[in-house]
Amino acid sequence: MSKPDIEKLEAGVSTLLEAYRQLKAENQKLILQVEVLMREGESLSKEQEFVKKKLEHLAELEIANKNSEKNNKQVRGKVVYLLEKLEKFDLT
Repeated sequence: MSKPDIEKLEAGVSTLLEAYRQLKAENQKLILQVEVLMREGESLSKEQEFVKKKLEHLAELEIANKNSEKNNKQVRGKVVYLLEKLEKFDLT
């Protein structure tokens, strides 16, 4: 090989080595980003599960509240009925 060919080869190898170093550094950064995103995904998944449980509990409370309102309405009706009957009694 002639000297210019060897110099071109050395320059090419140097360029490739630098590209390799840059790609390796970029790969490390990307690996770290993936790890961070995976942790964030796990955190969001836990938060989603927490919110889901809270919504289920809220739905249960709403059902209980509707039942309670229904019961209160029935009790009010019975009280009104009994009061009307008591008013009709002649206690004299």
